Amino acid sequence: MKRQIGWSAVVLAAGLLAGGTIFPAGTGYAAIEKKVVSNSSSNIVTLKLNGVIKQQQGLFVEGHTYVPVTFLRDVLKMPVSYDSASKIYRVGKDYRQLNLSVYSEGIAADLNGFYLNDAEAKMVNGRLFVPFQWVKNYLGYQGEWSAATKRLNVMPSKENGITLTSATSNEDSSEAKINLKYPQVSNVSNTEAESAINEILKKDALTFKESIEKQIQERITVQEIGLQSQPYEFMSSYIVTYNQNNVLSLITENYEYTGGAHGMTYRKGYTFSLKDGKLLGLGDLFGKNANYEKQLNDKIKAKLNATPGYFGGFEKLGEHPDFYLQQGTLKMFFQLYEYTPYAAGFPELSFSFDSLLPKDSPFESLK
Repeated sequence: MKRQIGWSAVVLAAGLLAGGTIFPAGTGYAAIEKKVVSNSSSNIVTLKLNGVIKQQQGLFVEGHTYVPVTFLRDVLKMPVSYDSASKIYRVGKDYRQLNLSVYSEGIAADLNGFYLNDAEAKMVNGRLFVPFQWVKNYLGYQGEWSAATKRLNVMPSKENGITLTSATSNEDSSEAKINLKYPQVSNVSNTEAESAINEILKKDALTFKESIEKQIQERITVQEIGLQSQPYEFMSSYIVTYNQNNVLSLITENYEYTGGAHGMTYRKGYTFSLKDGKLLGLGDLFGKNANYEKQLNDKIKAKLNATPGYFGGFEKLGEHPDFYLQQGTLKMFFQLYEYTPYAAGFPELSFSFDSLLPKDSPFESLK
């Protein structure tokens, strides 16, 4: 089975923003209806921007805060559009474009082509809500939450003054469908650092493209001897997870389908110093703590042991472990099949900066 991602051809009707229903009464709507969440007064969240209360209200559901898409559009002034061809709503722009779709089982989402499965959007009384953690982690905002008053104050994050753009390569032939996208940075104060970062990202993207060309040529050779196979599919995407304190952190994702039950996806985390363009390792960030490696290994082992379907086998992190940063958080992750079944996705383990550096900042030497 091929990969199902948020920007595939699935229906999202205009009523999600306007307040109407998604579908006429029928099986599609009934399947969505099961996911409807009550918006009783006990769940209502007061939303503020820079301390000023706004008309739109959020929801507090199962320990998580949700904001309506209308808040993103009308208060945060994010562009919102509806593509009648793909039948998808697009919120935001460029590498911060959130795509929202509704299919028979619920709402799917991707950011810049990167499928989001760390949380899910919700439909309540015909209105579309997204987890605030997406707004915080990917869309350039931060929040102050008061559990006592159920008030969320939203503020722009203090980000680095750099520009990110996407380099793309798209091909569609009888052999394969190819949609590739990788990041490039500009307006970095140190031009040598900018070049170093772009070279690393471009080199890895070209390596994937060379692999694609080799696999397509092998497919052509197989067909020439009379064997048939369906067209291949290749995609790449990325998300920016941290852009503060002179540090840039992001994840790239390469997907390939060459037949069989499902495709395979590979992720890679990058964390760069904008000061000199260095690709940072864990030691560059947490090396002031002489025991950070042992702490991480012990905690990761314990968390993996408690993970359903864990294959076993983890002893310690390798020389170049996969990780990325979010606000105040280190996120370690592992590849598909590395320690868990394919269906479990990419295991991710979170560690607060404070737990590894109680008295210091991981960015002190990078300013």
